Amino acid sequence: MKKLFLFFAVICLAQILFSQTVPLDSVAKYEGKKITVCSKVIGTHVSSGDKKNTYINFGKPYPDNTFTVMISGDDAAKFKYVPADFLQDKTVCITGTVTIFKGKPEMVVTSEDQIKVQK
Repeated sequence: MKKLFLFFAVICLAQILFSQTVPLDSVAKYEGKKITVCSKVIGTHVSSGDKKNTYINFGKPYPDNTFTVMISGDDAAKFKYVPADFLQDKTVCITGTVTIFKGKPEMVVTSEDQIKVQK
């Protein structure tokens, strides 16, 4: 039991030490960096076609969104919940590496562990 507690403590400490929490309006400045962003989900969308990628938008509704999180259809299928439905209107913290896609900051999420729903 002590080993399990120590393992989780190390994971939490690593999360704090190696990712920085950034305000939503500053995300674009952190391209290529691993950060955490906490904000309310403004809208979600699942793409049509074979891939079924999930897009989670923050700041303003699409196409004026400030920041987007993308979850591939294959990765979304591994979640315990349907991300597009469950995360809508919730305040969440997302941890990952920022990229710029079509001029806007984006983060690709591959694991449910990268998303923490705030209470």
